[in-house]
Amino acid sequence: MIWFKSMKFWTGIVLTVAVFSTLVKLGFWQQQRGNEKSQLESMLAQRSEQSPSSLSSVRFSHAPQLSDDYFRWIGVPVFAEVAPLPQLIYLDNQTVDGQVGYLVYQLSADNQARFWLVELGFVKGMVQRHSLPAVELLTHSVMMTGRLYRKMTSPLGNKLYPEDFSSSATTTWRIQNLNLEALAEHIGKPLQPWVIQPSDSTTPYEHPWKPLSMNSAKHYAYAFQWFAMALVFALVVGIAAYRWARKTHSTRH
Repeated sequence: MIWFKSMKFWTGIVLTVAVFSTLVKLGFWQQQRGNEKSQLESMLAQRSEQSPSSLSSVRFSHAPQLSDDYFRWIGVPVFAEVAPLPQLIYLDNQTVDGQVGYLVYQLSADNQARFWLVELGFVKGMVQRHSLPAVELLTHSVMMTGRLYRKMTSPLGNKLYPEDFSSSATTTWRIQNLNLEALAEHIGKPLQPWVIQPSDSTTPYEHPWKPLSMNSAKHYAYAFQWFAMALVFALVVGIAAYRWARKTHSTRH
């Protein structure tokens, strides 16, 4: 079996093992992500049935970026009386039911003088980007029921890219990512690391609930695809190796 000593043969073996291992690892990674999302989906479903807690009882850790802190607070139902301030934040490039627009937030303060973003809701964008669609602001203190959420850090970037649309009545910013830490620094207010999304009729706008960028079913589907690709790759390589071995053997006899 002289072909076993061939550099081409061993190079092919190394490349085959590397590609096959990568495909399998990607499959297991997606499967793990699916398991994590499945647990989070179950947790969110349970929290949606819970009675809301007073916002005054909420105390966050000093490291809100940690995943365990995220799982602890995402979707937690709360109630609170908040005092709105004339400061608006428009989160750009949001899509609801095929329409492109903004998620609008209003800066508010609770009875402990802590600053929060309260989601006013989704508004459809305008054709011209030099102006923003008008929204109905909260103008007085209101008792609301809602839930806590924040956007997970995007691997594509998390910069604000703020644009000033302020007027004599309100301070208004358009941003590209809901980075609360960077936004707090930008507006000069110590924002809490979570947003309040009303679940009652406090605002007249739609409140899309998308705590997960991808659900567990999609992760499992991707895992199946990676495993299927690994199997097909192994079969193709096996058939090709068998034919090459037979051809090499026949030419030597």
